Amino acid sequence: MHSENDTPVEERFLCLEGFASAKAMAQVSAGLPATKPEKAEVFFVQFAYADLPIGKEFQVVFLKSKPETFVNCLSKVTAVTQQFGKPFPEVPHGWKTICYIQFLTELPELLKQLPTVDAWYQNTETVCLSSLETWQAIVAKVVK
Repeated sequence: MHSENDTPVEERFLCLEGFASAKAMAQVSAGLPATKPEKAEVFFVQFAYADLPIGKEFQVVFLKSKPETFVNCLSKVTAVTQQFGKPFPEVPHGWKTICYIQFLTELPELLKQLPTVDAWYQNTETVCLSSLETWQAIVAKVVK
């Protein structure tokens, strides 16, 4: 088990590669709830920085390549699976996953720019989710 407290603050973010395509959803749908949560989307997510419970919340959305491009936006993980279509009780540390991410408000424009993909590694221009504290730590290093 690898907790958030075991991870440096500036590394506590999830990178979203893109929206899961219809082809991808056909392969993994058994691992996700049949009904999409309101204001939620399904994303391919890069390696998790820690074991994160369902319901894990984030406050900021930012471009990984340009973290000063951001928006405050409350979001949370509501379901997790992987390429085998098995439901996970959490986002496991070190795994790439496919997650329902729910947003308190409308989907931010930064996320709308992500492509629809069939698998991981099809997009390297990722958008990240983090706490305000993590985003501030990242931007502080970039600005120096």
